[in-house]
Amino acid sequence: MFKFIKDWHLRKIDRVQYDQNCFRLTFDRVPNLGLLSDLERFKLRRLTQQFMLEKRFFGAQGLDVDLPKRTRIAQLACWPVLHLGFERLRGWHEVIVYPGGFRAHRQDVEQDTGVVHEWDEDLAGESWDEGPLVISWEDLEADLDAPGDAQNVVVHEIAHKLDALSGISDGAPPLPRHIDPRRWEQDFREAYEQLCVLADADENLAPIDPYAATSPAEFFAVATEYHFLAPQLLHTAYPKVAALVRAFYAGAAH
Repeated sequence: MFKFIKDWHLRKIDRVQYDQNCFRLTFDRVPNLGLLSDLERFKLRRLTQQFMLEKRFFGAQGLDVDLPKRTRIAQLACWPVLHLGFERLRGWHEVIVYPGGFRAHRQDVEQDTGVVHEWDEDLAGESWDEGPLVISWEDLEADLDAPGDAQNVVVHEIAHKLDALSGISDGAPPLPRHIDPRRWEQDFREAYEQLCVLADADENLAPIDPYAATSPAEFFAVATEYHFLAPQLLHTAYPKVAALVRAFYAGAAH
């Protein structure tokens, strides 16, 4: 019975319509994505179709999230889980796509004083722990037009989704057995604290995007972008972190 259900689900995935031309062109627009083997490309295509089957897409501000847009977003969202498995994308069901950058209202309460701080923040993407993936299409296209900047809003926000599987977005996602969590915590903390010192002194001194100094969660998300888009730069800046991130994305946690 289980085999029948599995085969039925695979056939259902295979029938999902996707834009083949857009899927192919994305390999050309993202140099490191183009390095995938034929087998990995086949697997990524299946994951892309599964993503399009199981996630619902909504356009904000009247944006038409057509088949090419859905294909490209799904393809990039599945790249980080190529060797982790689609189950790592569980727990959420919606993708909201804005035409361009969007504004979010923030609120923070000081625990000691109870003082409430409120502000608006301009965003290119956002990931709610158990809510939707939210991205700006304009920013995604800009990222694809400048691959040397080592930025990709979809990859970045998927990293937050993976991080949140531990129960909180803190830069420590559920780890595979071959990664010692104590080593992860130590090496990431040391690199993050070093980056914070450099970024506070002068953002130009930061060896990676200084936005990574915002929080441990952002450090992991930015490190993920560098791992997929500019791995040598991450290795040069923080070799221990680069090795851990490489090991993380190489295999599923158990």
